[in-house]
Amino acid sequence: MSILDPGAKFAPLQAWQGARLSASKLKTWLVALLIGAVIVAVPGLPVAFTLMAAWQPSSSFEHIADVLLWDMAWTSLGLLVLATTLATVVGVQTAWVVTAYHFWGRQTLSWALALPLAMPAYVAAYAWGDLIGARGFWVALLVYASTLYPYVYLAARSAFEAQSVCALEAARLLGATPWRRFAKVALPLARPAIAAGAALTGLEIAADYGAADHLGVSTLTIGVFRAWFSMGDLAGAARLASLLLLGVLILVWLERHARKGLIAGGSTRWRTPPRAQLSFAKQALMFGACLIVLGIGLVIPVSHLAWLAIANGVPERALGQPIIATASLCALGALVTLALAGISAFVGQSGRRASQFVHAASLAGYATPGAVTALGILAALSLSGHQIAAALSGPLAIVALCYAYAARFSAAGLEPLSAGLEKSTRSMRESASTLGASRWSRFLRLEAPLAAPSAFAAALIVAVEIAKELPATTILRPFGFDTLAVRAHAYAADERLGAAAWPALTIVALALIPTLIFSHGLSKSRAGQS
Repeated sequence: MSILDPGAKFAPLQAWQGARLSASKLKTWLVALLIGAVIVAVPGLPVAFTLMAAWQPSSSFEHIADVLLWDMAWTSLGLLVLATTLATVVGVQTAWVVTAYHFWGRQTLSWALALPLAMPAYVAAYAWGDLIGARGFWVALLVYASTLYPYVYLAARSAFEAQSVCALEAARLLGATPWRRFAKVALPLARPAIAAGAALTGLEIAADYGAADHLGVSTLTIGVFRAWFSMGDLAGAARLASLLLLGVLILVWLERHARKGLIAGGSTRWRTPPRAQLSFAKQALMFGACLIVLGIGLVIPVSHLAWLAIANGVPERALGQPIIATASLCALGALVTLALAGISAFVGQSGRRASQFVHAASLAGYATPGAVTALGILAALSLSGHQIAAALSGPLAIVALCYAYAARFSAAGLEPLSAGLEKSTRSMRESASTLGASRWSRFLRLEAPLAAPSAFAAALIVAVEIAKELPATTILRPFGFDTLAVRAHAYAADERLGAAAWPALTIVALALIPTLIFSHGLSKSRAGQS
């Protein structure tokens, strides 16, 4: 060591500090890798196990492929295209009417038109199948379009309200009629939001089991249930589930392709676009049209089910056990789902790429139909050596259900949690770091308390989604462990609609509360609403 080098004697200390820093970075990297793996694995593993099970020998798939497959595929495709198109048309038109025109009841209808989101498609199917006295493809088309259009309505309404006043006023000054302003200016600017809403509608249709089963419509999801429950063929069910998953992936790709290169129109000087004044006759026409849409989607089905419930009296089997089962699953499932959503939201704060990563993972889980997720969990149990019948008769079934709920609904909890965490400003976080708080300590002591109201809202949303969930719950529930959704569907399958009305109406009542709060709050969230 040269005495001419003043820094030489500090070289060992510098080397030790560098090694310590490298070890700290490695530890941080490993923790981040582990958390990222968990976020991806929760929705991804069921899909992977479903694909693995699809390669196993099947005792019934050849028969299904020869006799039923094409019919199920074409029926699923027809329902998907026609119901999504009809729901999109209804959602866009109602959104434009309440945004662009002033008429009686507009302010109430602006939030009430979103309430059919509280009506599960299978509950509407019970009511409309009994009211019309018929079942089949066209009744299913009516049910899907009338209960799922709010996905498009909410997205389109938000897009229309946020559009550039400059563009709309320029079109008006150039002599464009209201219809031409809608078709040439407002609609193209709202295409990204409308495409997202339409994609959500299509995903719900592809994943549905209860409505299709009650109305006698043969879809791929029905094929999955038949292969498993009727034939006991896990491999055959997994193959059909893989085809269903392929269709979902194509739908997601089409949605991304439709939005490619498009941006939502906004205004640098935001204000609510002026609403056109209408004549008495046109006001009555628009009010009546919106009321019809709301009536078909919510009022008429609920009224008919209420009449059936009163006319038939309380069902012989009390609803205490299904209510307790539903509440238990909602509480446990929401807790597990929010834990995953909280981890994802925490990771998403790291930067733009991390945020995109966690949102993509959670949306992948939501896009995966419940039947596919449940089949993947069954495949994992089978490949691990468990007897499925034994596994689904004990506590492991509850664990499997909570896993399925977390995989499917973490996206529903992630959005409110992310919004709540954004309440902690950058200056607040920097002040906490200056005072010596670690990132984890800052999250627990600063960000989490600020996000508590959003976490409560997220828990409510997730709990309602779990209460409405039918396919995954039907496949994975312990034997004899009926939820409200399962009990309602069992009564409806036995043609005991009066008895089915009680649990069905309970589900709708539970779902209406957060839907009402969310929709009414969204209507009041923009300045200038009248």
